[in-house]
Amino acid sequence: MKTNDVIDGISIKIDEMFGDEYKIYTNNVKQGLEMPCFFIKSLPSNKQKLIGNRYENEINLVIHTMIEDSENKEEQLNDIADKLYELEYVMLLTGDLLRGYDMKTEISDGVLLFFITYKYFTYKQTQQEIEMNNLTINGEVKNE
Repeated sequence: MKTNDVIDGISIKIDEMFGDEYKIYTNNVKQGLEMPCFFIKSLPSNKQKLIGNRYENEINLVIHTMIEDSENKEEQLNDIADKLYELEYVMLLTGDLLRGYDMKTEISDGVLLFFITYKYFTYKQTQQEIEMNNLTINGEVKNE
């Protein structure tokens, strides 16, 4: 599982929740940003080794929501924020189900920021060591 797999799963779920009215971006857009839209950005993530060959992976993301200015813009952003909490469970294209943690929202300069963390475990396969069959040792004690 990779960060892009998680971002793809989130994009699909957002599209299901909000439909074609909202454009979803996962890469930097220099010009021609269409609103209303979501922009999914990965933040610094972690990978921690556990016992044996197990790893705990943590993917931190922020979803920016931008809408046109209006009299009730903040109310609209609050409604969107409430709905984004449904991203707690995301189904990936691989069929894996991820659960999000540490969800929080913030409205800054007319943009809704939704922060979420996904954790999952992986197992790193290693090459199996070749076992020796039989070892025969011949030896004698030297008497002086």
